[in-house]
Amino acid sequence: MATFLVALLAVGVLLLIATPGYILMKRKMLSEECIPGISKILLFVCQPCLAVFTFGKLEYSAQLLLDLGIFAALIILVHAVMLGGSFLILKKKSEEPIYRIITIGTTFGNCAFFGIPVIEALLPDIASSLIAYTTVYAAVMNVLGWTVGSAIISHDTKYISLKKIFLNPAMIGTAVALLIFIIGVDFPKEVANMIEYTARAATPLSMIVMGMRLGTMNLKKVFTDYRVYLTIAVKQFLMPLIAFGIVMLLPSLDAGLRQAFFITCACPIASIVLNFSEIVGEGQEAGANLVLVSTMCSIITLPVMMFLLPLI
Repeated sequence: MATFLVALLAVGVLLLIATPGYILMKRKMLSEECIPGISKILLFVCQPCLAVFTFGKLEYSAQLLLDLGIFAALIILVHAVMLGGSFLILKKKSEEPIYRIITIGTTFGNCAFFGIPVIEALLPDIASSLIAYTTVYAAVMNVLGWTVGSAIISHDTKYISLKKIFLNPAMIGTAVALLIFIIGVDFPKEVANMIEYTARAATPLSMIVMGMRLGTMNLKKVFTDYRVYLTIAVKQFLMPLIAFGIVMLLPSLDAGLRQAFFITCACPIASIVLNFSEIVGEGQEAGANLVLVSTMCSIITLPVMMFLLPLI
């Protein structure tokens, strides 16, 4: 029950951060045209800084590097299962943008902007070492987002290329972060502070964008589409259960690794689903619906799934 309450409080605080964005939009102090620009700041500035900041706090060890590699392999596995299954099931309906958004919505989770504060709340004693796993998760997910995810949203395979795989913000940020982690670079205090400030802006900025998008939408329409709830059920119940099954089959792995894997897989639908739809220019409303309702539902789904955490 303690784990449930901690998760409930952590999610509740995150949802409250979205409130200013909603109010500012409703009072017409901001316009809808601001949202794509802020989304680009998150993808191109905050997320790379978050990767560098996270790895900059770690002390290098060969075992940790191996664990990060194992974690990446697990994330690729669960993403392949979820994304591949959803694509095959919804392929015949892919002419409609909402089903293309649903396809990636069943898989992409808010592992960094949402997962980090949840891990810090649930596992405070070891959070500093586990947060690196969220960066690895984000890197894998963003590679898929910039390539397969963007191709699915746009219905255009031009996005699947080596350039998109290696030259995207998340991959570049993670590569720089890993290099810093391995060789042990110490930034001047002023530079380190700048990176930290920008990194810590990622979560609140992401939630504010969500509130802004909510302020542009018809709430009745947002909360009455059954397809949204089916997608949330798949993402926030089925995916973490699959992750739970995987880690239970691998008891020899580090407990922190297994816990981080489970928590990140239980996170709500990623804000990058909306961010990529904004950038690609397809399915923005569907992306917003999924992210908004999923994040709100996570105040129930995530604490419920955390009942399984002590078993890992």
